[in-house]
Amino acid sequence: MATQDSLKRAIAVGAPLYNQGDAAGCLRTYVQTALEIIERPSATTGERLVLKNAVSRATEVMSKDEGAWIMRRAFDSILNGAVAAQERAASVASTTGEFEVLSFENGLPSAPRWRILDDVIMGGRSQSDGFAYDSAERAAVFSGRVTTDGGGGFASLRSDEWGGFASLTAARGIRLMVKGDGRQYKLNAKTDADWDGVQYQYDFVAPPVWSQLDLPLSAFKPTFRGRLVPNRPPLQGQQIRQLGLMVSKFTADGGVINSFRNGSFRLGFRWIKGIV
Repeated sequence: MATQDSLKRAIAVGAPLYNQGDAAGCLRTYVQTALEIIERPSATTGERLVLKNAVSRATEVMSKDEGAWIMRRAFDSILNGAVAAQERAASVASTTGEFEVLSFENGLPSAPRWRILDDVIMGGRSQSDGFAYDSAERAAVFSGRVTTDGGGGFASLRSDEWGGFASLTAARGIRLMVKGDGRQYKLNAKTDADWDGVQYQYDFVAPPVWSQLDLPLSAFKPTFRGRLVPNRPPLQGQQIRQLGLMVSKFTADGGVINSFRNGSFRLGFRWIKGIV
């Protein structure tokens, strides 16, 4: 039986037990399934490692409830493709030093979804047009108009939570192929699925010609609503669950961009890669 089929069957049994208040029964079901999969020759190295770590942690914690959730999150990381993405990335990176996370050269991928988040939420008047595909450039384009009118001054896109970002687990940085308008932009990374909350930001200038930019994860700055958040640990690849783009009158550390101007903006992306 395939690993994913076994995990789905275990969840079909364990989830109702958990919902009925039997966290211990749910945990036993999940651990037994994980141990069976670990012994199978057909299981991948990544699947075995994830399940072994989950079993070890789940059986050490005092709470059966917490143990059940540790196992369930491990199961989900296999079912949503995150573990497979990590394995593919590790295989490619071992020979090239980089690996593809998202490519826009042949169109917009179906996942992740990207959502607009502009300053209109606070009374501003900036407007993003979302991501559009430019076939001539073979790139996705983030465009619109940004203005400080109405007290605002930012336009942005944010991805939904996506399992494919798990490929960044071993990355030390993010490599972009971009073409812009000379404006300063931010690449944003979130480590949780909450829409609001802390996000890590990195300022970069997108030249008006196609350019490769390397953004080290250690240089991303933790911010909340435009202000630096003290005492936060450095960003790590395995934490990234969402990515976003922003054009703003503010820098990642809360300073004002002296060269900021009201008007249209356009930023092209051909691909996003991880670097190790």
